[in-house]
Amino acid sequence: MAEILLLHHSLGLTKGINTFADKLREVGNTIHVPDLFEGHLFTTTEDGMTYVNEIGFKA
Repeated sequence: MAEILLLHHSLGLTKGINTFADKLREVGNTIHVPDLFEGHLFTTTEDGMTYVNEIGFKA
């Protein structure tokens, strides 16, 4: 199958992202899901983007 790099959204590496990665693995893919926020999770996009700006992530 495929080798996939799955990047999380501005809320962080949520349970939903991990569930999606697991579903892709179940059908034979190799999935890499790095935690770009080092464990930080957010409940709003605004909070997540504030964190992104604080750590200096360049888009």
